[in-house]
Amino acid sequence: MLDDVINNPDLKKYISTYQTGQILFLEGDDAQDLYLLVSGELDIIKGNMKISEITEKGALFGEMSFLLDSRRTATTRARGEVKVICIPKEEITSFLRNFPSVAETITKALAHRLDETSQILFGLKEFCDQLPDAVIMTNRDGKILTWNTAAEKLYGRDWSQMQNKSVEEIYEEPHAYRLFLEEVESRYSVREQILRVKHPEKGIRYVSTSTTLLYDGQHNTQGVLSLGRDVTSVKKLERRYQRARNWLIPSFILLLLFSAGAFFTYPHFLGGRQTVDARKKTLRDQLAKDHLLLKSLLTEPMMADDQGKTQALMKEFFDIQAALPPYTGLILIDDKKRVFDAYATTGHAEGAQMIGNSYGGIDFQGNSKSLHKVLVVYRANKDQPMGDKGLEMAFELKKGNQPLGWLIFQMDVGLLQREYGIDEKDLKNFHFEKS
Repeated sequence: MLDDVINNPDLKKYISTYQTGQILFLEGDDAQDLYLLVSGELDIIKGNMKISEITEKGALFGEMSFLLDSRRTATTRARGEVKVICIPKEEITSFLRNFPSVAETITKALAHRLDETSQILFGLKEFCDQLPDAVIMTNRDGKILTWNTAAEKLYGRDWSQMQNKSVEEIYEEPHAYRLFLEEVESRYSVREQILRVKHPEKGIRYVSTSTTLLYDGQHNTQGVLSLGRDVTSVKKLERRYQRARNWLIPSFILLLLFSAGAFFTYPHFLGGRQTVDARKKTLRDQLAKDHLLLKSLLTEPMMADDQGKTQALMKEFFDIQAALPPYTGLILIDDKKRVFDAYATTGHAEGAQMIGNSYGGIDFQGNSKSLHKVLVVYRANKDQPMGDKGLEMAFELKKGNQPLGWLIFQMDVGLLQREYGIDEKDLKNFHFEKS
């Protein structure tokens, strides 16, 4: 390429020679000289990475800095002995007049690069449009350069509306976005920051945003790349749970006081027909009180199929116990005797494993006149792979005359024997009056 130029004797005064590893110019240099390769090979380096090489005799390089009057965008380093023609910036115009073939070569090179860049950008746009997350790229001034199809859906605006517009326009609180960018600049990138967005049709949306700054070779900020995902439903759910927790503990305290009063004012609930010793009476009284409390709390969320709330209430029930309770867990089963929800003091996973299981094959034993039933179950564990005997107390749940299911207390068999001297027969002999 350009053999007639590099062999021109009038240009010998511009020839320079470099040895292996020597730098012709550095990325970021404020220089606009034009180069032609006479012999040898060159490596093109951006940052710390080799991105290309120049090996063709007569190849032209360094023209972009001259044409754009900008700093060098990459470093050029000799690989072996290299000879080049270096035309100083102030002589390039006259050089191009004298050698129009060089100008023609520059024009063709620019057209080729433009075509390559267009294809790359088109491919990148196609790729981004397949992503589920909203992709936004802005320049250093915050003007939107591109965004994908997911961004159009998430923010409710098409590309023609937002091209070269400020990205701040999509946020409900532009000041919050600016503070977010300051944090990004101090940390280079920030993940999972939730920002409020103004959707023209859906109203306020919450968007989880991950943002990274884009830099040039001199570490100067060139723009911002952001990925966004709609988390509005999650945010609303978190708010509901937060509100529930704010009233959960006070409600428990009030209901405990209420149930304690109800326990003393409604002795008929406890029957009183059985002659029991003090320890058995203590356990029976606690079962009556805890049943009343949990029934008042769990009935409504169970009817609403709100498993999240029933799980939180059962956990809170165990958390507020002052002493070790005689139960190892709680189970809610529906009117078809399938487990709706379960909580085990030994861990969340154990309780979660029971959800969906059926109690249809388990015998509900007890006096038909009592509110409770006793269940004998065998559950396998690491110590008893064939099944360890367990006892459970089941209380029927109703809303008016409508059966909802059962509230089941998983009894601590060892503690029953040690602390109360109670076995399966004693549990069956307990009596709780039906209301």
